[in-house]
Amino acid sequence: MSRIRVLSYNVRYDNRHDGHDAWHARRDGVADAVRFHRPDVVAFQEPLPGQRADLRERLPEYDLLGRGRKDDGGEGCPIGVRTDRWRVVDHGTFWLSKTPADPSTDWDAAHPRIATWVRIRPRDRVGGPTAPADSSLLVVNTHFDHVSARARRESARLLRERIPELAAVSEQGRSADAVGGSPGESIHGAERLPRVLVGDLNCTPGSDPHRILTGNPPKADDGPGDETSGGSDHDTKDALRDAAATADVRHGPRTSLTDFSRLIDNRRIDHVFVSSDVETEAFATLADRDDRGRYPSDHLPVFARLRL
Repeated sequence: MSRIRVLSYNVRYDNRHDGHDAWHARRDGVADAVRFHRPDVVAFQEPLPGQRADLRERLPEYDLLGRGRKDDGGEGCPIGVRTDRWRVVDHGTFWLSKTPADPSTDWDAAHPRIATWVRIRPRDRVGGPTAPADSSLLVVNTHFDHVSARARRESARLLRERIPELAAVSEQGRSADAVGGSPGESIHGAERLPRVLVGDLNCTPGSDPHRILTGNPPKADDGPGDETSGGSDHDTKDALRDAAATADVRHGPRTSLTDFSRLIDNRRIDHVFVSSDVETEAFATLADRDDRGRYPSDHLPVFARLRL
């Protein structure tokens, strides 16, 4: 049995109009929060290439993986893995669109949206036992569109389909995609790894995307012309659980949005979801302020302590 600490943090993109909350004034506060809480895995949303470079410089103990959402870079959803505790087995990025393998935008989204994923396993300790295979884990980090409700619904459906495929590992430790199977096709000898999905979904618990991910029927039928991925939204197979709702211990505000100086009530749009074989020991929304007395981002990081 393994324990893992996961932190998800929308750090806000480097916006030159942010004045005294510009990135250069916030970047040390972001990195300090990560270093203090020492997650095994940290997932960021919105950093531009320069911000990703700053995070790599300030967090050398993490292997920061992931690309930007555009051909020329752009915002990313990188995942940092603590190299002293975990080993990256595989990783990649796909787009939240009808053509996930290519940079693309669909469903009336304002921007291209992506999901970055890593497959990790514990490092063997010198002189200690070899890490068991069932300690391996799939972590997916994403950021849903902030404008199009349709894009958020379809993104949730796409993730319900893609995450189990990425988690299917053959006897040789290769993913379903790696051995050439078509989407949804099972592999002889494959078994699914425990799964964690984190990110800024731009929607609160009880919204349609949240309900799709957790296997509950959406509150309202889709509008005319909406397309769906295969499967029913309320099919409980491969459904995820909201870590905040199932945690043994919960701590911190019931929101994850700020205006840098105050909390914006009842807007928990940053989430941690887990598969049914992952237990949530604790979930927290971290309201740390930096040495300026301000929040280092317009989002609070969310943190989960998990047991595999």
